[in-house]
Amino acid sequence: MSDKNANTNNNPPGFTNNEPQRRLVIVTGDKGGVGKSTFARGLLQLYINKDLVCLAYEADQRNPQLERHYVDKYRPLIRYIDIFRKGEADKLLIDIEKEKQFSLFLLDLPAQSGGFFENYVKELTFFEMLKDVNCQVTMVSVISRVQDSVNVLEKLHELCKDQVDYVVVKNLFHGESDKFERYNDSKIRKDMSSKGLVEIMMPELFYLPYDFLDYYALTFNDALTHEKTNLVIKARVKYWLADFEEKTKSAFHLLGFDKESLSGYYDKMAEETKKAKNKEKKQSKSQPTQTPEPLQNSA
Repeated sequence: MSDKNANTNNNPPGFTNNEPQRRLVIVTGDKGGVGKSTFARGLLQLYINKDLVCLAYEADQRNPQLERHYVDKYRPLIRYIDIFRKGEADKLLIDIEKEKQFSLFLLDLPAQSGGFFENYVKELTFFEMLKDVNCQVTMVSVISRVQDSVNVLEKLHELCKDQVDYVVVKNLFHGESDKFERYNDSKIRKDMSSKGLVEIMMPELFYLPYDFLDYYALTFNDALTHEKTNLVIKARVKYWLADFEEKTKSAFHLLGFDKESLSGYYDKMAEETKKAKNKEKKQSKSQPTQTPEPLQNSA
């Protein structure tokens, strides 16, 4: 029996807007090398596999992992902001307000961007503005075993306070869960856990498939069908992705897996991207080649 008063829109208590709640997932980890972009790529792959309609934002101009691995196949999926230049990241808020058809957004913040993101949040009263468009934020903090990860998490919580949801990701590349002693024994973990912090783990991706994905700039799915792949790479990538999905289940709604699904959405996007690339290729070939004028002899 259904409850007529049940909240079917996943809205916060007291929110009167009948539109479904939207979700912005921000993947952070201010120290480089913690596995932040690997987590963002894995999350985006699950969105694609589940046909969850989303927009993904590449904010790392120096090492654009989302762009490098996904834009070649899913061009409309990736958009760009520059968190390091004042005003350039405003596009994110504008898009969330304007693009009503999207209920899920993913932002991969670059390493060493903490100070710039803090200024951005304060200048725009970022979280308050998102409430106006019924968008809840999840801050995903990917950590390693070092004290720096704890320090970054403390600064993140000091900035965002109780305005966002938190997910901490232990990257098992750095060791088993019980080896994260600095984080496990930290006061910030205790304080945040009492307020609903969710912890998950990211499985270690063996270096051979990792290097294969990196060298050919592939999506995780494309590693299974690439002409240079082999059975071992296929098996390891397939297992890692399944394990990754299993380990995210405790953060299901915080990572946006409860959002709208549209069957065939990404297959259609991939086909349209392929057609656009072929058209551009033909146009490029049809352009006449200009022969450079010979240098004049000044003697």
